[in-house]
Amino acid sequence: MSDQKVWLITGCSSGFGHEIALAALNQGDIVVATARDPRKLSDLAAKGAVVEQLDVTASDASLAETVKSITSKTNGRIDILVNNAGYVLSGGVEECSRDEVKAVFETNFFGQLNVIRAVLPVMREQRGGVVANLGSIAGWYGMAGAGLYCASKACAAMVSESLGAEVAHLGIKVVCIEPGYFRTNFLAGGHRLRAQNAIEELREAIDAANGALDAYNHNQPGDPVKGAKLIVDALTSRGSCKGFELPPRLLIGTDAYGMAMGSMDSHKANMELWKDLITATDHDA
Repeated sequence: MSDQKVWLITGCSSGFGHEIALAALNQGDIVVATARDPRKLSDLAAKGAVVEQLDVTASDASLAETVKSITSKTNGRIDILVNNAGYVLSGGVEECSRDEVKAVFETNFFGQLNVIRAVLPVMREQRGGVVANLGSIAGWYGMAGAGLYCASKACAAMVSESLGAEVAHLGIKVVCIEPGYFRTNFLAGGHRLRAQNAIEELREAIDAANGALDAYNHNQPGDPVKGAKLIVDALTSRGSCKGFELPPRLLIGTDAYGMAMGSMDSHKANMELWKDLITATDHDA
């Protein structure tokens, strides 16, 4: 196809990474599917994906070598980067240890930055590309029992907006994709880790939140196949998204739309309530 794209996707062993890879392959694009354990990508390889080992927490030098290996197989191009790798740290803000917090940010946030630093030189040289950082509806509000995960996803949104302003003149677009709850294994063991510490006085709020997530597991409203198709269309300006300008933050899912609108309405109401006090702090002159 004349507009064939080259994709680099992290965290392809399951969930949205896996579905996005399939959707891009179905469009006839070249897909470089990556995971810490590439043996988990055999089905994508069988469908034509280029499979590479990639750990988003690796050193800059290691990631630069990985990208060099990838571009040697893609005629030097990476058109679309999807920073998908991530997991949920479940636990109260006080309950999460220093090491647990470091670990979730190393993957969810610093991991995205690591891959961005490795890939952007390729996109700058080719004067074009799309960087898609996976955020979450959790980046719109702080949820009891998942505050550190929410914080990592809010960081993804802010960095995406800043980076987008820095590279727009080079023909590079940046978006934070913010899915709601989709029926993947993301809330299951291995993708959702619980803090080792438990504080009895916090149980009332945190257990209720964790119970809601447990009940939601495998009952989420979103269809990951449909979500992945929309993401691929949006990042390529094809199909359903032809003619649409990619926004800085792209919500995916009916629940995400409703939660984000509710969050904005709540913040707006509070700002209006406090408006007179907020705006009375300027110099008199």
